[in-house]
Amino acid sequence: MTSTCSECGALKIAEEEPNLLIPATTSWTLARCQKLAKSNEPPNAAEAAFLRAVVPDTAARLACLEQEISRLKERLAVLETERAELADYQSQNAAILSPLRRMPSELIAEIFSWSLPTIDEMDGDRSDVKKSPWALAQVSSRWRNISLSTPSLWSMVQVWGKRIDDSAIKLVRMQVERARKLKVHFYASEDGDSAMQVTLFDFLSEHAPRWEEFSVQLTPALAPRLDALRGRLPSLQRLWIQWDNAGNHIGDAPIKCFETAPSLLDVGMTDQAGALLAVPFPTHRLTSYRLQGRWDMHQRILTTAPNIVEAGIQILTSNAEASWPETGGPAIDLSRLRRLYVDHLEVLDYIRAPQLDEIAIWMDEPAGVVDRLDSFLLRSSCITLRQIYFNGLPHVGTTVEVLKKHLSITSLVLSFGATEEENTVAFHDHLSVLSVQNDAASIASPHLAEISLGFPTSNPIDYPLCLQMLQSRRKHPSCALTTATFVAVEGPGPDLVTLAAMKELGDGGLDVLVRLGSEAQKHMDRWMYACPWI
Repeated sequence: MTSTCSECGALKIAEEEPNLLIPATTSWTLARCQKLAKSNEPPNAAEAAFLRAVVPDTAARLACLEQEISRLKERLAVLETERAELADYQSQNAAILSPLRRMPSELIAEIFSWSLPTIDEMDGDRSDVKKSPWALAQVSSRWRNISLSTPSLWSMVQVWGKRIDDSAIKLVRMQVERARKLKVHFYASEDGDSAMQVTLFDFLSEHAPRWEEFSVQLTPALAPRLDALRGRLPSLQRLWIQWDNAGNHIGDAPIKCFETAPSLLDVGMTDQAGALLAVPFPTHRLTSYRLQGRWDMHQRILTTAPNIVEAGIQILTSNAEASWPETGGPAIDLSRLRRLYVDHLEVLDYIRAPQLDEIAIWMDEPAGVVDRLDSFLLRSSCITLRQIYFNGLPHVGTTVEVLKKHLSITSLVLSFGATEEENTVAFHDHLSVLSVQNDAASIASPHLAEISLGFPTSNPIDYPLCLQMLQSRRKHPSCALTTATFVAVEGPGPDLVTLAAMKELGDGGLDVLVRLGSEAQKHMDRWMYACPWI
């Protein structure tokens, strides 16, 4: 069927043939046109005349359609403009009614504090104005006023000596002006501009009475500048010192500026060359320390630090064999010690810790571990030990024997940090022992409530095997397991099938945690009581 266009008068074929426009049609002309359109056959004279008559009507109809489309586009543009204006108006009104406008400034400031990046998240080269707290001051006038009036947001000052420039110094000066207390992390570098590093450190030293935390990486140029801090650190609570270049030394003059810091509670030092061993500091107030040095240095600190709660005792490898005195004298009484890390078992021969809750031990060979630990716990009359952590190359026989003898231990942590082959063997040995064999009436260490396994190396974790171990223990009626943690600095996480099965265990009451990459490293650092604030 056909109809007539009301505007141009051209005849239109019905909707079933919308692309053909002719003045009049019969069944044979329509069929013939369709045939010609689908082939290269030329039309005869009559057909050509017929088609030529169609052209004017087609052009007229096309012009009509173009005009209608143009009109509709103009109308659409008007509607889109109106929509955009209404959307802006709606957003404006919603913003005015936002509960955030009625939120107390104190609560917003608290939220701001949770947005601050950790030291690991901060840029290693310079301050990043795109991160909190700098970004907060650029959102609105109210946010700017709140951020500028909250000194704690600006207290963390981190300086990386490799790339100090004028803009970095400017930002540090602005931070110091806005802060009340300061947490200074100054990582000097011999690869950076020494003069700029000294200039910026001298500026920060002018505000030393406001320092609560101070971690520093020393260089020969920076070390002498510490003298200016003596007697000017009344608020300093936490201190960490390390050396940029192990082949260098700090010179003949000892660093004594920290021995008069009255509020110092937490001290840490690391230096492979032993250049920092003579740095004195007040020990009677210490609650936490982590040092690497000769045993006589640790001994001097421990005998004068009755309030120690957490200790990381590392012995310089070059001095390990020569630094152990004769045993038999009174043990150093650490009555408040709760967490202890030792990288040499000999340390346990000289101390007593009746309230010890957690112990971490570096293990490279099993010899003497059980006997020394037994002797230490017996001497300490310690019945509170809850967690044991074997780091390095845990030996399955030692692990089993320790757990059998000391039923107070409910948390087992194992970190496999040896060669890939050794790690694989030790890992599988432990999973085999911890798993419940088919139809077994007994279970190894049923009192264990927590099991944690970690790899600081490139070894991948065999998650399906770990899953089998967890499932076998959970099925046993005597099992006390409530938490399992797997951490791997490198390698993939569990496959989807294993992950789903772990979630099913979680739904059944077993907390299963998996940590990868940098989060895994942080987790293992906590196991060894590494400094949490640097």
